[in-house]
Amino acid sequence: MKNHKFLKLPIDEEVAAILKVLIKLNDGVRDHFGTGNHNVFITQNGLAMNTNKSSNCASSKQLNKYAKRYGLKNINAHAIRRAYAESLLEKGASVALISKALGHSDLAVTTQYLDLDIEELANNLRDIF
Repeated sequence: MKNHKFLKLPIDEEVAAILKVLIKLNDGVRDHFGTGNHNVFITQNGLAMNTNKSSNCASSKQLNKYAKRYGLKNINAHAIRRAYAESLLEKGASVALISKALGHSDLAVTTQYLDLDIEELANNLRDIF
């Protein structure tokens, strides 16, 4: 995460299946290049992405590279975080829980992130209570 704190977050079956495929493909890349790390996210040469640079920067660079190579739009770390937040909201998670999952220290940041109107959010909360 941006603040270098680790979070343990749940993933759904679709993401788990994608990660399993990625791990299997990575095993082939590591075997080919003779690298011995066990990272889920690696470079195209099988190296750990967090060498000499922050892992956020390295991840962003890899995402940009893949987006250009495959003609993908809106594929970046921020878009993935936003999509994750929106998915949690659609599944019924509270803004407070989403805020915690994203590592935001202020709910106002999360409401902006989700493009929620603070007044609308307050009115909806009043209806609940």
